[in-house]
Amino acid sequence: MTNIYETTIIVKPDLANDQLKNLNLSIDQFFSENNVSIGYKEDWGIKNLKSTINKYSKGSFKFMRFNATSDFPKKLDGFLKFNTDCLRFLITKSINQLEETTPQLNKDN
Repeated sequence: MTNIYETTIIVKPDLANDQLKNLNLSIDQFFSENNVSIGYKEDWGIKNLKSTINKYSKGSFKFMRFNATSDFPKKLDGFLKFNTDCLRFLITKSINQLEETTPQLNKDN
């Protein structure tokens, strides 16, 4: 049985375009290797952090919602933990529809 999950990833704000593309490619590749399709993605841009993370006071926020089996979030957790470009991430089970937009998309920084 599959569930809808969502993850928010805080990425280093100073990544070059090539590094950001490589990060997105590696995440997309990880999803495809595990036969999980991403139903919805948003880029929330660079935002100020309440407290510093690894000496960064800002972070680039990425959001995605996907349909997966219950064992996939643990695999994704392991994958993101060892990615040096990710400052923090959160994976949760979603109560929203797969392709529903988030209120954050319409907010200003």
